Amino acid sequence: MLKISQVNNIDKSIFEQKKCKELSIGKNPVQATNAGLVQYSAENLKAYIPSFSAKQKETNNTNNIPSRNQQIRTIKSKLDKNYQILLNRLDKNGILDNNDSNDGSTVLYNLYRIATEPRIRGLSDSLIISEVLKALDNPFSITQKFGDIPENVANEIEQETGEKIPESAKNVVSSSCVVTSMEYNLASKKPAEFVRFAQGLSSNNYSVTKKIKMSDISSGMAEGLWKLREFNTESELNNWEDITIKLKPDRNAIVRARVQTSYKDSNERSCIDVLIQSALLNLGSQHTYNAITDERTGKFNPDKSGLTDFEKTFVEEIVFENPKISVVYQNLDENGYLTGYNCKPEETKQHILKSLALGQNVIIGYTHLDKNNKVDGGHEITIIGYEKDENGKGFFICNDTDDNKDEPIRISEETLLPLIHHAGISKEALSQNDYIVEPWREILEQIKNDFSQNKEV
Repeated sequence: MLKISQVNNIDKSIFEQKKCKELSIGKNPVQATNAGLVQYSAENLKAYIPSFSAKQKETNNTNNIPSRNQQIRTIKSKLDKNYQILLNRLDKNGILDNNDSNDGSTVLYNLYRIATEPRIRGLSDSLIISEVLKALDNPFSITQKFGDIPENVANEIEQETGEKIPESAKNVVSSSCVVTSMEYNLASKKPAEFVRFAQGLSSNNYSVTKKIKMSDISSGMAEGLWKLREFNTESELNNWEDITIKLKPDRNAIVRARVQTSYKDSNERSCIDVLIQSALLNLGSQHTYNAITDERTGKFNPDKSGLTDFEKTFVEEIVFENPKISVVYQNLDENGYLTGYNCKPEETKQHILKSLALGQNVIIGYTHLDKNNKVDGGHEITIIGYEKDENGKGFFICNDTDDNKDEPIRISEETLLPLIHHAGISKEALSQNDYIVEPWREILEQIKNDFSQNKEV
């Protein structure tokens, strides 16, 4: 448990500073995703899923792996003295042998692959390992701060790509809060999977594959295949239960990663942050994300930034291989005014506490309201704990990837609970009475229709 002295108290003023447009809120919020779509044939749908060939699959060649000590020596040869000490500390704490990854590979083995296998041109294996070790040692250091593109570098990029970089893209105000929160959860909860992502996305494959169960993203085969198709997800059906999915950043993420390799300032994203965040945004936005501008298009969100709550849930289910319900707590009218709540504050609190008890952090989207109770901004943060002070006052322990702090913060429950618009809650933490079952097909079709008619979503 985090001690009170270890975290910063945050009062309501923090929310008044978050008038960014990071929180995308749909007019038709998805409150559940477990309705089957029996009118579709699984065999017919299978033909429409974007797939990748066997030649494109990531390989994990475990033949002739050197001894553990040799792997460590090889990795150390890429590091300066300070990061060698950090590697030793992680080893002592048992992190290097963690194998909670999708393919069972360890933190150590994936670090060794980074050290010995080719990286994308312009990226440094030594720097990648150093940045990964820093994130594993303190996941709170992971940030969404983009970093600027220097003018001389912008000119070189424009000459290489033949495309003009907008002035706004040279110093982006990031809208990647939700996927950065997922990256934080990977590093803190599944370190081996975090390093596997870093290895795969920075390799010449420029991708990482995950084998998941269809039940992780749906209640039935037809619904799962339909969702994969709607999100343009590159996937391959292994059998009637398992599917392999490819995650990859957009091509412009390479540019951003190279810039952060050579021109990273303090409190800015690392090259690995760039690649992981871009891959997750690309997955959620139906492969329409542009890392240069930090904008997306896609068919489910007329806003150019961020992910909607159900897009976020889709990505989170795939990344963490755990079925989620996007529970929407606030009722907003078509003009964005708060009109009420779907749950009492104590019910919302219990959803979060039950998730925490299961060992799961909870990513929430909160709204900022003006004096008339109209939404004029929002943000996504991660709840990682709960505690009471000596007076019995309850506080949520949170991570904010946009607060320039390499440590957790503490927000009182009376401040936070009324502001929560949605949260990705594990199905295990909810009873059937806690949510409304709504079929994905009907909701997404309605959103697409609204979008095509230029209606506010």
